[in-house]
Amino acid sequence: MKKTVFFWLYFIVSIILATYFASRVITSNMGRGPISEIKRIRIINNAKDFDIEPIRMAIGIQEKTKIKSVDLHLINNRIMDIPGIKGAATRRLPNGNLIIKTQKYDVVAMWSDGVYYYPLSADGTKIEKPSSERTENTLVFQGNDPNDLKKIDLKQIIDGVSVLSSYIDYLTIVESRRWNIHTKNGITIYLPENNPIDAINKINILNQTHNLLSRQIDVIDMRDNARILVKTTK
Repeated sequence: MKKTVFFWLYFIVSIILATYFASRVITSNMGRGPISEIKRIRIINNAKDFDIEPIRMAIGIQEKTKIKSVDLHLINNRIMDIPGIKGAATRRLPNGNLIIKTQKYDVVAMWSDGVYYYPLSADGTKIEKPSSERTENTLVFQGNDPNDLKKIDLKQIIDGVSVLSSYIDYLTIVESRRWNIHTKNGITIYLPENNPIDAINKINILNQTHNLLSRQIDVIDMRDNARILVKTTK
């Protein structure tokens, strides 16, 4: 008898709950009821300095918008089209809240075509958000094809040239194999294909002891490990 009572009790409760949730789904799909609208839009990003306004513009809807008119896939695609966005996920929670999680590229340098400057991510991706001015204290790469930068270890060369950062104007990559450093006073430094960091450290020591990078020099050729070739300005 006791089991029978509990059985019918659970049965009645399950019917009530099923009816309740079914009615919520139906009213929501009909555009009625408290969960038929977007209650709150929350944007989450992995960077503190990220400009949130372009994401708001890409979302294109406001709170209190009817859920049935919201295309999450379309919203996510618009967010992914924003320059600097690496990834995005758009979800609607059961309580009616809209959650947008975004991830931006980690900008480590800039690439220039000689006219505009483009932010570069750590993996060498050129971010389509050009500027006519270079960011202060940011390393700049130049060349015809920025995709060459994806073929090498950008972090290694960025960390390596940091000891000379105050002298560097920009860097170029030669045939996806080695680097040239161009200084602010017009010196071109040919780095070797192998162990370029060692060559940079040698240049740094010579500069500290002999002010090498302040002299009237055209070229410093470091490609031969046995010797350093210097071409002076005539």
